[in-house]
Amino acid sequence: LYGLGSLGGTIKVITKDPSLFETEGSARMSMNITDGGDPGAGGDVMVNIPLVEGKVAIRGVLSYNLIGGFAENIATGKKNANDADTLTGRVKLLAEPTDNVKIQLAAWYNRSNQDFSNRATLADPAIFDQTFGIADSRYTLYTADFEYDFGPASLLSTTGHIKNKVVVNNGGFIPGIGDFASFWPLVTKNFNEDLRLASNDDGGPLSWIVGFFYQNGKTIGGQSVSLPDFPVGGQTGLATFNDNVIKTRAWAVYGNATYTFADGLVDLTVGGRYYKEKRTFDENSSITLIEAGVIVPTVGTAQAKNNTFNPRVNISVHPTEDGMIYAEVAKGFRSGAITSTSIISGANSALGTNFDNSSPPDTLWNYEAGVKWALGVVDVAFSGYLFDWKDAQIELSPTLQSIVVPIGDVRGKGIDGEISWRTPVTGLTLAAAGNINRTKLRGVVPEVSAVLPWLSPGRQLSGTAKKTLSVTGSYITAVGNDWDLKMNARYSYRSRQQSIFNGAYAPWNGFGSARISLAREDLELSLFADNIGNAQRPISKPGGQNQVPYPRTIGVSVEKKF
Repeated sequence: LYGLGSLGGTIKVITKDPSLFETEGSARMSMNITDGGDPGAGGDVMVNIPLVEGKVAIRGVLSYNLIGGFAENIATGKKNANDADTLTGRVKLLAEPTDNVKIQLAAWYNRSNQDFSNRATLADPAIFDQTFGIADSRYTLYTADFEYDFGPASLLSTTGHIKNKVVVNNGGFIPGIGDFASFWPLVTKNFNEDLRLASNDDGGPLSWIVGFFYQNGKTIGGQSVSLPDFPVGGQTGLATFNDNVIKTRAWAVYGNATYTFADGLVDLTVGGRYYKEKRTFDENSSITLIEAGVIVPTVGTAQAKNNTFNPRVNISVHPTEDGMIYAEVAKGFRSGAITSTSIISGANSALGTNFDNSSPPDTLWNYEAGVKWALGVVDVAFSGYLFDWKDAQIELSPTLQSIVVPIGDVRGKGIDGEISWRTPVTGLTLAAAGNINRTKLRGVVPEVSAVLPWLSPGRQLSGTAKKTLSVTGSYITAVGNDWDLKMNARYSYRSRQQSIFNGAYAPWNGFGSARISLAREDLELSLFADNIGNAQRPISKPGGQNQVPYPRTIGVSVEKKF
Protein backbone atom coordinates (compact mmCIF):
# COMPACT_ATOMS: atom_id res chain seq x y z
CA LEU A 1 0.00 0.00 0.00
CA TYR A 2 2.98 2.34 -0.41
CA GLY A 3 1.55 3.68 -3.67
CA LEU A 4 3.43 5.78 -6.24
CA GLY A 5 6.70 4.24 -7.38
CA SER A 6 6.33 1.02 -5.40
CA LEU A 7 5.55 -1.22 -8.39
CA GLY A 8 8.89 -3.00 -8.01
CA GLY A 9 9.02 -2.88 -4.22
CA THR A 10 9.85 -0.38 -1.51
CA ILE A 11 12.92 0.11 0.68
CA LYS A 12 12.38 1.73 4.07
CA VAL A 13 15.34 3.47 5.64
CA ILE A 14 14.95 3.47 9.43
CA THR A 15 17.54 5.25 11.55
CA LYS A 16 18.01 4.85 15.29
CA ASP A 17 15.93 7.13 17.51
CA PRO A 18 17.58 9.34 20.14
CA SER A 19 17.84 7.88 23.63
CA LEU A 20 15.93 9.95 26.18
CA PHE A 21 18.03 8.75 29.12
CA GLU A 22 21.62 8.07 28.00
CA THR A 23 24.38 10.44 26.94
CA GLU A 24 26.43 8.42 24.50
CA GLY A 25 28.61 8.69 21.46
CA SER A 26 30.85 6.77 19.11
CA ALA A 27 33.57 7.40 16.57
CA ARG A 28 34.70 5.10 13.76
CA MET A 29 37.63 5.39 11.37
CA SER A 30 38.61 3.16 8.48
CA MET A 31 41.39 2.98 5.91
CA ASN A 32 41.77 0.68 2.92
CA ILE A 33 43.99 -0.15 -0.01
CA THR A 34 42.59 -0.93 -3.46
CA ASP A 35 44.02 -3.44 -5.90
CA GLY A 36 45.50 -1.34 -8.71
CA GLY A 37 43.97 1.88 -7.40
CA ASP A 38 44.25 4.70 -4.90
CA PRO A 39 43.67 4.11 -1.17
CA GLY A 40 40.46 5.13 0.57
CA ALA A 41 39.38 6.23 4.02
CA GLY A 42 36.28 7.06 6.00
CA GLY A 43 35.02 8.25 9.34
CA ASP A 44 31.78 8.47 11.33
CA VAL A 45 30.89 10.34 14.50
CA MET A 46 27.68 9.93 16.55
CA VAL A 47 26.52 11.90 19.58
CA ASN A 48 23.32 11.41 21.62
CA ILE A 49 22.38 13.95 24.31
CA PRO A 50 19.23 13.99 26.47
CA LEU A 51 18.19 17.66 26.72
CA VAL A 52 15.46 16.97 29.26
CA GLU A 53 15.94 13.53 30.76
CA GLY A 54 13.09 11.21 29.82
CA LYS A 55 11.41 13.92 27.72
CA VAL A 56 13.65 15.41 25.01
CA ALA A 57 16.84 14.17 23.33
CA ILE A 58 18.89 14.86 20.23
CA ARG A 59 21.05 12.53 18.17
CA GLY A 60 23.47 13.52 15.42
CA VAL A 61 25.60 11.57 12.95
CA LEU A 62 28.31 12.86 10.61
CA SER A 63 30.01 10.62 8.02
CA TYR A 64 32.71 11.14 5.41
CA ASN A 65 33.97 8.60 2.92
CA LEU A 66 36.82 8.92 0.41
CA ILE A 67 36.80 6.32 -2.37
CA GLY A 68 40.02 5.91 -4.33
CA GLY A 69 39.84 5.77 -8.12
CA PHE A 70 41.04 2.70 -10.02
CA ALA A 71 40.42 3.21 -13.76
CA GLU A 72 42.77 4.87 -16.26
CA ASN A 73 41.42 7.56 -18.59
CA ILE A 74 43.29 7.26 -21.88
CA ALA A 75 41.73 10.49 -23.21
CA THR A 76 43.32 12.62 -20.49
CA GLY A 77 46.20 10.38 -19.44
CA LYS A 78 45.02 10.39 -15.82
CA LYS A 79 45.37 7.22 -13.81
CA ASN A 80 42.82 6.21 -11.16
CA ALA A 81 40.53 8.85 -12.62
CA ASN A 82 37.19 7.81 -11.08
CA ASP A 83 37.76 8.84 -7.46
CA ALA A 84 34.77 9.87 -5.33
CA ASP A 85 33.86 11.24 -1.93
CA THR A 86 30.65 11.50 0.09
CA LEU A 87 29.62 13.59 3.08
CA THR A 88 26.49 12.79 5.06
CA GLY A 89 25.04 14.42 8.14
CA ARG A 90 21.78 13.89 9.94
CA VAL A 91 20.25 15.11 13.17
CA LYS A 92 17.13 13.86 14.92
CA LEU A 93 15.23 15.48 17.79
CA LEU A 94 12.82 13.36 19.83
CA ALA A 95 10.30 14.76 22.33
CA GLU A 96 7.85 12.75 24.46
CA PRO A 97 6.22 15.47 26.62
CA THR A 98 3.51 13.05 27.82
CA ASP A 99 3.00 9.31 27.78
CA ASN A 100 0.69 9.52 24.76
CA VAL A 101 2.45 12.16 22.62
CA LYS A 102 5.59 11.64 20.53
CA ILE A 103 7.18 14.30 18.30
CA GLN A 104 10.20 13.73 16.10
CA LEU A 105 12.03 16.21 13.86
CA ALA A 106 14.88 15.21 11.55
CA ALA A 107 17.18 16.78 8.97
CA TRP A 108 19.47 15.00 6.50
CA TYR A 109 22.20 16.33 4.24
CA ASN A 110 24.13 14.35 1.66
CA ARG A 111 26.76 15.38 -0.86
CA SER A 112 28.39 12.98 -3.30
CA ASN A 113 31.00 13.80 -5.96
CA GLN A 114 32.59 11.40 -8.43
CA ASP A 115 34.76 11.85 -11.50
CA PHE A 116 33.67 9.92 -14.59
CA SER A 117 31.38 7.55 -12.60
CA ASN A 118 32.05 3.81 -12.96
CA ARG A 119 30.89 3.49 -16.57
CA ALA A 120 34.09 2.40 -18.30
CA THR A 121 34.69 2.29 -22.05
CA LEU A 122 36.52 -1.01 -21.63
CA ALA A 123 36.47 -3.54 -18.81
CA ASP A 124 39.07 -5.91 -17.32
CA PRO A 125 40.98 -3.73 -16.81
CA ALA A 126 38.67 -0.74 -16.54
CA ILE A 127 39.62 2.03 -19.01
CA PHE A 128 37.86 5.31 -19.76
CA ASP A 129 37.95 7.12 -23.08
CA GLN A 130 36.29 10.32 -21.88
CA THR A 131 37.45 13.91 -22.18
CA PHE A 132 35.33 15.05 -19.22
CA GLY A 133 32.98 13.53 -16.67
CA ILE A 134 31.33 14.24 -13.32
CA ALA A 135 28.54 12.57 -11.36
CA ASP A 136 27.58 14.85 -8.48
CA SER A 137 24.52 14.87 -6.25
CA ARG A 138 23.36 16.85 -3.23
CA TYR A 139 20.17 16.62 -1.23
CA THR A 140 18.61 18.02 1.91
CA LEU A 141 15.69 16.23 3.56
CA TYR A 142 13.51 17.47 6.41
CA THR A 143 10.91 15.34 8.17
CA ALA A 144 8.46 15.84 11.03
CA ASP A 145 6.62 12.97 12.72
CA PHE A 146 3.80 13.33 15.21
CA GLU A 147 2.03 10.54 17.12
CA TYR A 148 -0.90 10.86 19.52
CA ASP A 149 -2.19 7.77 21.32
CA PHE A 150 -5.76 8.25 22.50
CA GLY A 151 -6.44 4.68 23.64
CA PRO A 152 -8.17 2.52 21.05
CA ALA A 153 -6.20 4.11 18.19
CA SER A 154 -3.28 6.41 17.40
CA LEU A 155 -3.16 9.41 15.10
CA LEU A 156 0.10 9.63 13.14
CA SER A 157 1.41 12.29 10.81
CA THR A 158 4.57 12.28 8.68
CA THR A 159 5.59 15.43 6.81
CA GLY A 160 8.61 15.63 4.54
CA HIS A 161 10.38 17.95 2.12
CA ILE A 162 13.37 17.08 -0.05
CA LYS A 163 15.49 19.10 -2.44
CA ASN A 164 17.79 17.04 -4.63
CA LYS A 165 20.28 18.35 -7.17
CA VAL A 166 21.99 15.92 -9.55
CA VAL A 167 24.49 16.74 -12.30
CA VAL A 168 25.80 13.99 -14.58
CA ASN A 169 27.99 15.36 -17.38
CA ASN A 170 30.34 13.34 -19.51
CA GLY A 171 31.81 13.17 -22.98
CA GLY A 172 34.25 11.15 -25.02
CA PHE A 173 34.04 8.06 -27.22
CA ILE A 174 31.76 5.00 -27.15
CA PRO A 175 32.40 2.03 -29.47
CA GLY A 176 29.57 1.76 -31.99
CA ILE A 177 28.37 5.30 -31.21
CA GLY A 178 31.40 7.49 -31.82
CA ASP A 179 32.11 10.78 -30.12
CA PHE A 180 29.52 12.01 -27.64
CA ALA A 181 28.81 14.72 -25.09
CA SER A 182 26.02 14.53 -22.52
CA PHE A 183 24.86 17.15 -20.02
CA TRP A 184 22.18 16.14 -17.51
CA PRO A 185 21.38 18.57 -14.67
CA LEU A 186 18.25 17.96 -12.58
CA VAL A 187 16.81 19.76 -9.56
CA THR A 188 13.89 18.11 -7.75
CA LYS A 189 11.77 19.52 -4.94
CA ASN A 190 9.10 17.40 -3.31
CA PHE A 191 6.69 17.87 -0.40
CA ASN A 192 4.80 14.91 1.14
CA GLU A 193 2.21 14.60 3.87
CA ASP A 194 0.94 11.26 5.17
CA LEU A 195 -1.83 11.33 7.80
CA ARG A 196 -3.08 8.03 9.20
CA LEU A 197 -5.18 6.55 11.99
CA ALA A 198 -4.12 3.14 13.25
CA SER A 199 -5.66 0.82 15.81
CA ASN A 200 -3.71 -0.04 18.92
CA ASP A 201 -3.17 -3.63 20.00
CA ASP A 202 -5.98 -4.34 22.46
CA GLY A 203 -5.78 -8.12 22.22
CA GLY A 204 -8.81 -8.26 19.91
CA PRO A 205 -9.05 -10.02 16.56
CA LEU A 206 -9.13 -6.86 14.40
CA SER A 207 -6.35 -4.41 13.58
CA TRP A 208 -6.64 -1.67 10.99
CA ILE A 209 -5.16 1.49 9.50
CA VAL A 210 -6.66 4.23 7.30
CA GLY A 211 -4.83 7.18 5.84
CA PHE A 212 -4.54 10.13 3.49
CA PHE A 213 -1.50 11.03 1.37
CA TYR A 214 -0.61 14.27 -0.45
CA GLN A 215 2.32 15.09 -2.73
CA ASN A 216 3.47 18.26 -4.47
CA GLY A 217 6.65 17.98 -6.52
CA LYS A 218 8.64 19.72 -9.23
CA THR A 219 11.64 18.65 -11.34
CA ILE A 220 13.65 21.14 -13.40
CA GLY A 221 16.21 20.24 -16.08
CA GLY A 222 16.79 17.48 -18.60
CA GLN A 223 19.40 15.71 -20.68
CA SER A 224 21.11 17.45 -23.60
CA VAL A 225 23.27 15.34 -25.92
CA SER A 226 25.54 15.80 -28.92
CA LEU A 227 26.21 12.76 -31.15
CA PRO A 228 28.10 14.05 -34.22
CA ASP A 229 28.82 10.57 -35.63
CA PHE A 230 25.40 8.99 -35.05
CA PRO A 231 23.31 8.15 -38.17
CA VAL A 232 19.63 9.06 -37.84
CA GLY A 233 16.87 10.18 -40.22
CA GLY A 234 18.97 9.45 -43.33
CA GLN A 235 21.78 11.77 -42.27
CA THR A 236 24.61 11.88 -39.73
CA GLY A 237 24.66 13.70 -36.43
CA LEU A 238 22.08 14.38 -33.73
CA ALA A 239 21.90 16.94 -30.95
CA THR A 240 19.17 17.65 -28.42
CA PHE A 241 18.63 20.37 -25.84
CA ASN A 242 16.36 20.11 -22.80
CA ASP A 243 15.51 22.50 -20.00
CA ASN A 244 12.06 21.38 -18.88
CA VAL A 245 9.83 21.52 -15.80
CA ILE A 246 7.62 18.66 -14.58
CA LYS A 247 5.09 19.45 -11.83
CA THR A 248 3.17 16.77 -9.98
CA ARG A 249 0.25 17.06 -7.59
CA ALA A 250 -1.23 13.88 -6.21
CA TRP A 251 -3.36 12.55 -3.39
CA ALA A 252 -4.41 9.14 -2.17
CA VAL A 253 -6.63 7.49 0.43
CA TYR A 254 -5.84 4.03 1.70
CA GLY A 255 -6.83 1.44 4.25
CA ASN A 256 -5.76 -1.95 5.50
CA ALA A 257 -7.38 -4.35 7.98
CA THR A 258 -6.36 -7.71 9.43
CA TYR A 259 -8.84 -10.05 11.11
CA THR A 260 -7.67 -13.06 13.11
CA PHE A 261 -10.03 -15.98 13.57
CA ALA A 262 -10.20 -19.75 14.21
CA ASP A 263 -8.45 -19.32 17.57
CA GLY A 264 -5.54 -17.49 15.99
CA LEU A 265 -5.06 -20.04 13.23
CA VAL A 266 -5.90 -17.69 10.34
CA ASP A 267 -5.14 -14.03 9.56
CA LEU A 268 -7.07 -12.39 6.73
CA THR A 269 -5.79 -9.03 5.48
CA VAL A 270 -7.67 -6.84 3.02
CA GLY A 271 -6.51 -3.42 1.86
CA GLY A 272 -6.64 -0.92 -0.93
CA ARG A 273 -5.34 2.44 -2.11
CA TYR A 274 -7.02 4.96 -4.41
CA TYR A 275 -4.57 7.36 -6.04
CA LYS A 276 -5.12 10.39 -8.28
CA GLU A 277 -2.57 12.71 -9.82
CA LYS A 278 -2.18 15.64 -12.20
CA ARG A 279 1.12 16.21 -13.97
CA THR A 280 2.14 19.29 -15.95
CA PHE A 281 5.08 19.32 -18.37
CA ASP A 282 6.46 22.74 -19.33
CA GLU A 283 8.75 22.00 -22.25
CA ASN A 284 11.70 23.98 -23.59
CA SER A 285 13.58 21.66 -25.91
CA SER A 286 14.99 21.32 -29.41
CA ILE A 287 16.32 18.63 -31.73
CA THR A 288 19.03 19.24 -34.34
CA LEU A 289 19.91 17.07 -37.33
CA ILE A 290 23.53 18.15 -37.61
CA GLU A 291 24.42 17.19 -41.20
CA ALA A 292 21.07 18.39 -42.55
CA GLY A 293 21.30 21.63 -40.59
CA VAL A 294 17.71 21.27 -39.36
CA ILE A 295 16.75 22.64 -35.93
CA VAL A 296 13.26 21.95 -34.53
CA PRO A 297 12.44 23.75 -31.26
CA THR A 298 9.51 22.82 -29.01
CA VAL A 299 8.07 25.15 -26.40
CA GLY A 300 4.75 24.37 -24.78
CA THR A 301 2.80 22.76 -21.97
CA ALA A 302 1.31 19.27 -21.75
CA GLN A 303 -0.81 17.75 -19.01
CA ALA A 304 -1.59 14.22 -17.89
CA LYS A 305 -4.13 12.99 -15.34
CA ASN A 306 -4.17 9.50 -13.89
CA ASN A 307 -6.07 7.61 -11.23
CA THR A 308 -5.95 4.04 -10.05
CA PHE A 309 -7.23 1.72 -7.33
CA ASN A 310 -4.83 -0.91 -6.05
CA PRO A 311 -6.21 -3.71 -3.88
CA ARG A 312 -4.37 -6.25 -1.73
CA VAL A 313 -5.61 -9.50 -0.18
CA ASN A 314 -3.46 -11.73 2.01
CA ILE A 315 -4.37 -14.87 3.96
CA SER A 316 -1.95 -16.57 6.31
CA VAL A 317 -2.42 -19.80 8.25
CA HIS A 318 -0.43 -20.55 11.41
CA PRO A 319 -0.59 -24.32 12.06
CA THR A 320 1.95 -23.89 14.87
CA GLU A 321 3.66 -21.01 16.63
CA ASP A 322 6.73 -21.73 14.51
CA GLY A 323 5.16 -21.93 11.07
CA MET A 324 3.10 -19.97 8.58
CA ILE A 325 1.60 -20.67 5.16
CA TYR A 326 0.42 -17.67 3.19
CA ALA A 327 -0.98 -16.50 -0.13
CA GLU A 328 -1.34 -12.97 -1.48
CA VAL A 329 -2.79 -11.10 -4.45
CA ALA A 330 -1.84 -7.45 -4.94
CA LYS A 331 -1.81 -4.80 -7.63
CA GLY A 332 0.95 -2.25 -8.17
CA PHE A 333 1.19 0.75 -10.47
CA ARG A 334 3.53 3.40 -11.77
CA SER A 335 2.67 6.81 -13.17
CA GLY A 336 3.13 7.35 -16.88
CA ALA A 337 6.43 8.90 -17.92
CA ILE A 338 6.58 12.26 -19.68
CA THR A 339 9.45 12.75 -22.15
CA SER A 340 10.47 15.88 -24.01
CA THR A 341 9.52 16.19 -27.67
CA SER A 342 13.16 16.46 -28.75
CA ILE A 343 14.15 13.19 -27.09
CA ILE A 344 11.05 11.24 -28.11
CA SER A 345 11.32 12.55 -31.71
CA GLY A 346 14.92 11.36 -31.99
CA ALA A 347 13.98 7.99 -30.50
CA ASN A 348 10.98 7.58 -32.84
CA SER A 349 13.21 8.39 -35.81
CA ALA A 350 15.78 5.79 -34.76
CA LEU A 351 13.17 3.11 -33.96
CA GLY A 352 10.57 3.83 -36.62
CA THR A 353 7.95 4.12 -33.89
CA ASN A 354 5.31 6.70 -33.01
CA PHE A 355 5.52 6.88 -29.22
CA ASP A 356 3.78 9.83 -27.60
CA ASN A 357 5.76 11.98 -25.19
CA SER A 358 3.19 11.20 -22.45
CA SER A 359 2.74 7.53 -21.52
CA PRO A 360 -0.20 5.98 -19.66
CA PRO A 361 0.44 4.30 -16.29
CA ASP A 362 1.49 0.67 -16.23
CA THR A 363 0.05 -1.85 -13.80
CA LEU A 364 1.29 -5.06 -12.26
CA TRP A 365 -0.72 -7.87 -10.66
CA ASN A 366 1.32 -10.09 -8.37
CA TYR A 367 0.26 -13.54 -7.13
CA GLU A 368 2.37 -15.15 -4.43
CA ALA A 369 2.19 -18.15 -2.12
CA GLY A 370 4.77 -19.39 0.34
CA VAL A 371 5.73 -20.94 3.63
CA LYS A 372 7.89 -19.77 6.55
CA TRP A 373 8.90 -22.25 9.25
CA ALA A 374 11.23 -22.48 12.21
CA LEU A 375 12.41 -26.09 12.50
CA GLY A 376 14.48 -26.01 15.65
CA VAL A 377 17.92 -24.80 14.60
CA VAL A 378 16.83 -24.30 10.97
CA ASP A 379 14.62 -21.50 9.63
CA VAL A 380 13.25 -21.82 6.10
CA ALA A 381 11.19 -19.59 3.82
CA PHE A 382 10.09 -20.54 0.31
CA SER A 383 7.67 -18.80 -2.02
CA GLY A 384 6.53 -18.94 -5.61
CA TYR A 385 5.17 -15.99 -7.53
CA LEU A 386 3.60 -15.01 -10.82
CA PHE A 387 3.13 -11.47 -12.06
CA ASP A 388 1.47 -9.84 -15.05
CA TRP A 389 2.87 -6.43 -15.98
CA LYS A 390 0.64 -4.65 -18.47
CA ASP A 391 1.82 -1.82 -20.76
CA ALA A 392 5.24 -2.13 -19.21
CA GLN A 393 7.17 1.14 -19.34
CA ILE A 394 10.74 0.20 -20.19
CA GLU A 395 13.72 2.56 -20.31
CA LEU A 396 15.30 2.61 -23.77
CA SER A 397 18.22 4.67 -25.11
CA PRO A 398 18.11 4.40 -28.91
CA THR A 399 19.90 7.76 -29.29
CA LEU A 400 21.90 7.58 -26.06
CA GLN A 401 19.10 9.45 -24.28
CA SER A 402 16.66 7.76 -21.95
CA ILE A 403 13.01 7.39 -22.88
CA VAL A 404 10.51 5.43 -20.79
CA VAL A 405 7.78 4.05 -23.02
CA PRO A 406 5.22 1.18 -22.99
CA ILE A 407 6.80 -1.39 -25.31
CA GLY A 408 4.49 -4.33 -24.43
CA ASP A 409 3.64 -6.68 -21.58
CA VAL A 410 5.85 -8.70 -19.25
CA ARG A 411 4.96 -11.93 -17.49
CA GLY A 412 7.23 -13.30 -14.82
CA LYS A 413 7.31 -16.33 -12.57
CA GLY A 414 9.85 -17.47 -10.08
CA ILE A 415 10.81 -19.08 -6.80
CA ASP A 416 12.45 -17.37 -3.82
CA GLY A 417 14.13 -19.39 -1.08
CA GLU A 418 15.91 -18.69 2.21
CA ILE A 419 17.42 -21.02 4.77
CA SER A 420 19.31 -20.31 7.98
CA TRP A 421 21.08 -22.94 10.10
CA ARG A 422 22.35 -22.41 13.64
CA THR A 423 25.02 -25.08 13.49
CA PRO A 424 26.19 -27.40 16.30
CA VAL A 425 29.27 -25.18 16.53
CA THR A 426 28.30 -22.62 19.17
CA GLY A 427 28.07 -19.15 17.66
CA LEU A 428 28.23 -20.29 14.02
CA THR A 429 25.26 -19.54 11.73
CA LEU A 430 25.09 -20.29 8.01
CA ALA A 431 22.46 -18.90 5.66
CA ALA A 432 21.61 -18.89 1.97
CA ALA A 433 19.05 -17.09 -0.18
CA GLY A 434 18.33 -17.32 -3.87
CA ASN A 435 15.95 -16.73 -6.74
CA ILE A 436 15.17 -18.47 -10.01
CA ASN A 437 12.87 -16.68 -12.44
CA ARG A 438 11.65 -16.44 -15.99
CA THR A 439 10.65 -12.89 -16.87
CA LYS A 440 9.40 -12.88 -20.45
CA LEU A 441 8.36 -10.13 -22.84
CA ARG A 442 4.97 -10.41 -24.57
CA GLY A 443 3.22 -8.40 -27.27
CA VAL A 444 6.17 -6.12 -27.93
CA VAL A 445 5.68 -3.21 -30.34
CA PRO A 446 6.88 -4.74 -33.68
CA GLU A 447 9.04 -1.75 -34.65
CA VAL A 448 10.91 -2.02 -31.35
CA SER A 449 11.60 -5.73 -31.85
CA ALA A 450 12.77 -5.10 -35.42
CA VAL A 451 15.41 -2.56 -34.36
CA LEU A 452 16.16 -4.05 -30.94
CA PRO A 453 15.72 -7.83 -31.48
CA TRP A 454 16.73 -8.66 -27.90
CA LEU A 455 13.40 -7.07 -26.94
CA SER A 456 11.37 -9.61 -28.91
CA PRO A 457 8.39 -11.57 -27.51
CA GLY A 458 9.48 -14.61 -25.53
CA ARG A 459 12.88 -13.17 -24.59
CA GLN A 460 14.02 -12.63 -21.00
CA LEU A 461 13.49 -8.99 -20.07
CA SER A 462 16.81 -7.23 -20.54
CA GLY A 463 18.43 -6.11 -17.33
CA THR A 464 17.06 -9.05 -15.33
CA ALA A 465 19.13 -12.05 -14.26
CA LYS A 466 17.54 -15.50 -14.28
CA LYS A 467 19.38 -16.65 -11.17
CA THR A 468 20.72 -15.03 -8.01
CA LEU A 469 22.27 -16.58 -4.92
CA SER A 470 23.86 -15.34 -1.72
CA VAL A 471 25.57 -17.40 0.97
CA THR A 472 26.55 -15.94 4.34
CA GLY A 473 28.25 -17.15 7.45
CA SER A 474 28.69 -15.54 10.86
CA TYR A 475 30.58 -16.69 13.93
CA ILE A 476 30.93 -15.14 17.38
CA THR A 477 32.72 -16.47 20.44
CA ALA A 478 34.12 -15.08 23.66
CA VAL A 479 37.93 -14.93 23.83
CA GLY A 480 38.34 -13.66 27.40
CA ASN A 481 38.61 -10.36 29.27
CA ASP A 482 35.21 -9.27 27.91
CA TRP A 483 36.40 -9.53 24.29
CA ASP A 484 34.45 -11.31 21.55
CA LEU A 485 35.74 -12.63 18.26
CA LYS A 486 33.35 -11.93 15.35
CA MET A 487 33.70 -13.33 11.85
CA ASN A 488 31.40 -12.67 8.91
CA ALA A 489 31.64 -13.74 5.29
CA ARG A 490 29.37 -13.36 2.27
CA TYR A 491 29.35 -14.56 -1.32
CA SER A 492 26.82 -13.30 -3.86
CA TYR A 493 26.20 -14.63 -7.37
CA ARG A 494 24.23 -13.26 -10.30
CA SER A 495 23.80 -15.02 -13.63
CA ARG A 496 24.46 -13.14 -16.85
CA GLN A 497 22.11 -10.36 -17.89
CA GLN A 498 21.54 -8.58 -21.16
CA SER A 499 21.91 -4.88 -21.86
CA ILE A 500 18.71 -3.14 -22.88
CA PHE A 501 20.85 -0.67 -24.89
CA ASN A 502 22.52 -2.99 -27.40
CA GLY A 503 21.75 -6.56 -26.32
CA ALA A 504 25.29 -7.27 -25.14
CA TYR A 505 25.56 -9.64 -22.20
CA ALA A 506 27.23 -8.79 -18.94
CA PRO A 507 28.65 -12.16 -17.83
CA TRP A 508 27.83 -13.89 -14.57
CA ASN A 509 29.44 -12.35 -11.57
CA GLY A 510 30.36 -13.48 -8.09
CA PHE A 511 31.63 -11.35 -5.25
CA GLY A 512 33.00 -12.37 -1.88
CA SER A 513 33.53 -10.25 1.21
CA ALA A 514 34.68 -10.95 4.76
CA ARG A 515 35.20 -9.17 8.07
CA ILE A 516 36.91 -10.30 11.26
CA SER A 517 36.62 -8.26 14.44
CA LEU A 518 37.67 -8.17 18.05
CA ALA A 519 35.01 -6.38 20.08
CA ARG A 520 34.10 -5.48 23.59
CA GLU A 521 31.35 -3.22 24.87
CA ASP A 522 33.15 0.05 24.08
CA LEU A 523 35.68 -0.85 21.37
CA GLU A 524 35.78 -2.80 18.09
CA LEU A 525 38.83 -3.49 15.87
CA SER A 526 38.14 -4.92 12.41
CA LEU A 527 39.93 -6.23 9.34
CA PHE A 528 37.80 -6.42 6.20
CA ALA A 529 38.06 -7.37 2.54
CA ASP A 530 35.60 -6.71 -0.31
CA ASN A 531 35.58 -8.34 -3.75
CA ILE A 532 38.07 -10.87 -2.45
CA GLY A 533 38.45 -12.59 -5.82
CA ASN A 534 39.07 -9.22 -7.53
CA ALA A 535 36.31 -9.82 -10.10
CA GLN A 536 36.63 -7.30 -12.92
CA ARG A 537 33.99 -8.38 -15.39
CA PRO A 538 31.25 -5.76 -15.97
CA ILE A 539 28.20 -5.83 -13.73
CA SER A 540 26.07 -4.44 -16.56
CA LYS A 541 26.50 -2.76 -19.95
CA PRO A 542 24.52 0.48 -19.96
CA GLY A 543 24.71 2.85 -22.92
CA GLY A 544 27.35 0.81 -24.76
CA GLN A 545 29.68 1.12 -21.79
CA ASN A 546 30.64 -1.11 -18.87
CA GLN A 547 29.42 -0.71 -15.29
CA VAL A 548 32.48 -2.11 -13.55
CA PRO A 549 32.81 -3.42 -9.99
CA TYR A 550 35.12 -1.86 -7.46
CA PRO A 551 38.38 -3.87 -7.28
CA ARG A 552 39.53 -5.91 -4.31
CA THR A 553 39.73 -3.73 -1.23
CA ILE A 554 41.44 -4.62 2.06
CA GLY A 555 41.17 -2.36 5.06
CA VAL A 556 41.00 -1.85 8.80
CA SER A 557 38.52 0.01 10.97
CA VAL A 558 38.38 1.10 14.60
CA GLU A 559 35.19 2.03 16.46
CA LYS A 560 35.14 3.53 19.93
CA LYS A 561 31.97 4.03 21.99
CA PHE A 562 31.76 6.37 24.94
